[in-house]
Amino acid sequence: MIRTTTSGVLKGYRYNLNSTNRALNKARDTVMTGRTFNSFSEDPATAARCFQLRRSLERADSQYTIGQSVVSKYQVAWDTLNSVVDDVSNAVSDSALASIISGANDASGGGRATMGEQLTQLAESIVRTMNVKYGDNFVFAGADGLETPLVFDAETNTLTYRGLDVSKAENADALNYLANDEKKYADLGLGITEEANGSVIDTSAFNTALQGITFLGYGVDESDAHGDPKNIVCIINRMGQILKGCDEGGKFASSEEEAEFKRLFGKFEEASSSLTNKHVELDARAAFLKSNQAQLSNTTYSLQEQIIGMEDVDPADAITAYSWAQYCYNAALKVGNSILSESLMDYLRT
Repeated sequence: MIRTTTSGVLKGYRYNLNSTNRALNKARDTVMTGRTFNSFSEDPATAARCFQLRRSLERADSQYTIGQSVVSKYQVAWDTLNSVVDDVSNAVSDSALASIISGANDASGGGRATMGEQLTQLAESIVRTMNVKYGDNFVFAGADGLETPLVFDAETNTLTYRGLDVSKAENADALNYLANDEKKYADLGLGITEEANGSVIDTSAFNTALQGITFLGYGVDESDAHGDPKNIVCIINRMGQILKGCDEGGKFASSEEEAEFKRLFGKFEEASSSLTNKHVELDARAAFLKSNQAQLSNTTYSLQEQIIGMEDVDPADAITAYSWAQYCYNAALKVGNSILSESLMDYLRT
């Protein structure tokens, strides 16, 4: 009878000792990892929720990274266009427009010829500027950023965009598509969705494509019979060619060229105004991007806070729990010493 009782006491003691040891180990792991659970089986409901939150965080991080790249690209685009606008604005004293006015009003042949040379050089400079890159891609190449978008031949006064002459009427449909319909979407957290036919809904994604001809202009002026180019590069270059053709006395090569110069001057002002307006529109889009980035940053922070609240333990609470588990384990060992000693004496007395 005594042996049976002693065996039961020892069995109960071993069970309780193992329980306190497991509790101590778990408390120690919690302190070391700082996590409320270390496997799915420990807390399936919380683990499943944390998995969903982490997936959302990964998506938000990806959207923020993509958005930051787009913001940087737009910053490069804005700075580039700002430089071009300054060259063609009537608000800047040393702009191309100021040079044109000066050249038109300068009766001396040398002055007009000099202004003409400056204008033809400016036309080429604008093209070089607009062929700017961000990383490995051309900024103003639309959806195809790997090929040089703008190529200019000053002698023939021909500007091509992605292989298409921007002043050729037969390219109208292709140019209209490139300028208005070609898209390159990025998921910036707007809830990107698709139509039944697989096309992306415009309002659910951000179109990152920037077309050079959208800003510089394309096509020909159909308001009169002259068919003058509408892109500002060819207008500037042609006006420069006319000024360079003036004789030493400042006289135009012909009355037709003088009339052409005056006509192109007005169209230059229109193209310059259009470029400035497009620059302002780009600024508005850039402002949206920055605002969206701030929202994505807030979303990321909120998700991180939720994950921390569910996965991470309070260090002070974890240490307190560990200290208590250590105390319980030590107490169990002391009780065990007493039980083992008494059980051994009972066994010897039988």
